[in-house]
Amino acid sequence: MLDAAACLPPGSGGDRASELQRQAVLVADLRHRLDDVVLALPRPEHIEHWWGPAREALQTAIDLERARLRREADRLEGVRIQLEHAALLAAHDPVGAGAP
Repeated sequence: MLDAAACLPPGSGGDRASELQRQAVLVADLRHRLDDVVLALPRPEHIEHWWGPAREALQTAIDLERARLRREADRLEGVRIQLEHAALLAAHDPVGAGAP
């Protein structure tokens, strides 16, 4: 899942476009890991032996955490898209990429 170039220390990748792409790969990997965590959360059928208020409280807590993690994964997807866009811009304008 993780590109070997993404494991290099920041700033060692060469140009700005490569560094931005490296960061995009890291963010994409983190998003996939969050997706895996969401999938690993207990489903309603996993807690069917719980009864009454305890089951409802547990299910509510799991649902809230699942929603929170999905929002964070969506936010990370937006960050990845921004990084890839910035990498494309930097690749096409390597001289002015660092200028404000």
